[in-house]
Amino acid sequence: MQTVAICLTRVFQQLLYAARVLSHPRSMWRIWEWGRRPVTWALIAEPVVLVWAALESVRAFDAGIETSAWIRFALLIVAAATYVIGTNVAEERRRGRDGDKTHIDHTSLAFFAAGLVLPVPLAMLLIALVRFHRWWIARKPVYKFTHSSVAICCSALGVHAVASVTPLRNLGMTGPVALGAPVALALLAGVAAYYLAQTVMVGAARGLASRVWDQRPGEREDGWQRDLRVHMIGDRHDNAEIVVTLLVAALIAWLGFAWSPALLLIVPIGTYLTIRGQRLEELQQDIDEKTRTAEIDGRTGLLRVEAFKDEAAKAVARALHTGSGLALLIIDLDFFKKVNDTFGHIAGDEVLAAVGGLLRELSRPGDLVCRWGGEEMVLLLPGTDLPAALVVAERIRAAVEQMTIPITKRAGGDVWVMGQADKNGVRKPNEIRTVSIGVATIPQHGVDVDAAFARADEALYRAKAEGRNCVRAAPDSCPVSSEDSTAV
Repeated sequence: MQTVAICLTRVFQQLLYAARVLSHPRSMWRIWEWGRRPVTWALIAEPVVLVWAALESVRAFDAGIETSAWIRFALLIVAAATYVIGTNVAEERRRGRDGDKTHIDHTSLAFFAAGLVLPVPLAMLLIALVRFHRWWIARKPVYKFTHSSVAICCSALGVHAVASVTPLRNLGMTGPVALGAPVALALLAGVAAYYLAQTVMVGAARGLASRVWDQRPGEREDGWQRDLRVHMIGDRHDNAEIVVTLLVAALIAWLGFAWSPALLLIVPIGTYLTIRGQRLEELQQDIDEKTRTAEIDGRTGLLRVEAFKDEAAKAVARALHTGSGLALLIIDLDFFKKVNDTFGHIAGDEVLAAVGGLLRELSRPGDLVCRWGGEEMVLLLPGTDLPAALVVAERIRAAVEQMTIPITKRAGGDVWVMGQADKNGVRKPNEIRTVSIGVATIPQHGVDVDAAFARADEALYRAKAEGRNCVRAAPDSCPVSSEDSTAV
C-alpha cells in the first residue's frame, strides 16, 4: 500500500504540473480564451476525475482482470471502431451544423456499456481510443474537447460506482440474470449517474463561460435565465435524445452480460441513431431555408435550380425578342472531392459558400447566379455576346484562383486561411482552389437554356480534359432546339 500511495502522489504531482503548464497564458492550448471561471472549474474538476480513475484502476489491477472482461473489451472496441468509422461523415456534418450548441454523440452507447461491463482501466482505455478518433472531426478547441472527454470518464466512473453497490455487481458471475425490478432499477440508476455526471461537468463549464455573468443585472436581456439553462443542458429534445440513447445502452449492456456478442448491437443501433439525426437536422434546415425563401440555396446564397430556370426562361424570351445576346457559364470547382477528403465536408461547405459569395460579388444586378448541384454553379449573363462572356469567365477563373478562404479546422476548431501565401509568396498546392468554366451563348449555341446548357457542358468537359483551371467556349454551330439537345 505504501508503494501505491507513493505512485498516486507522483501522479497527482505530475497532474498539477501539467495543469500549470497547460493553463499558462502563453500555452499553445490557449485555455485562457475560455475565460477565468470555466478554466477554474476545469482545473478543479478534471484532476479529481483523473485521480478517481487512477484509484479505481489500481484497485482493478490488484483484483486482477478476468478473461471475460478482455473478451468484452475486444467486442466493444470492434463495435465502437466500426460505428465511429462508419458514421464519420455524418457525425462531422452534425458537429459542423451544431456549432457551439448542445451536440449529442451516440458513442455514449459504447461508453455506458464500458462503464458497466468493463473494469475501470479497460473502460478508460476504450474512451481514450474512441475520443482520439473523434478529435479529428471535433472542431473544438483542445481544452474544451479535453474537458468533455474527462466528463465522459466521470460518467463511466459513475456507472461503475452504481454497479458496484447494486445487484449489477453480480451480473455475469453466475450466468444470465433476469431483468427483474432490482436489476432494472439499478440500470436506471446507472443511466441517471451517467446523465448527471455529464450534465454537471459540461453544463457547469458552459454556464460559467457565458457572457451573461459579465453583464450587470439590469443589462441582461429578458429570458436570459432560460437561454442560459438551454445553453448549459440543452433543450427538451436534446435531453430526450440523451436519455433514450442511455436507456438503449443500458439494455445492450445487460444483454452483453448474458451474451457478450450482444455488445455488437452498438453498431447498427448507433449508426441508425446518427444517420437519422443527421437527416432530421438536414430536413429541418431545408424547412427553415424554405421558410425564409424558396428561391435561395442556404449554403451558397445563390438561386436554386427551379427559381433559376423560371427566371432564365424569362431572360431568354426577352433576349430573343430584342435580339440581344445572352451568355451561359457553367462553373465547376476542380478537385472538389479532394477538399472534402483533406479538410472535411464542413470545409467543403465553407469553400462553396466563399465561391458563391465571390460570384455574387462579380455579377451584375441583372445576372442570374445559380447553384446547380454539388460543386457546380451556373451564371446567366443577359446582353452578353461570346467575346464578352469569355472575358467575364476569365475574370471569375482568375479571382477564384487568387481567393483566400477562412476554414475551420476539424481537429482543434482553429480558423486558418486556405490559399494564403507564405512569406515567400508561395501557396501550398493542395490549398489552391481553381475552377473550370464552359461558355455558350444564345442564340449562337441554342435558342433556349437547355440547348445552351448542353453546349456549355461540353465545353466544360473539354476544359477539364485539357488540364482544368481554364475557360473553354462551345464551338460555333447552327441554332438548335432543346429537342435536339441533351435535356438538363
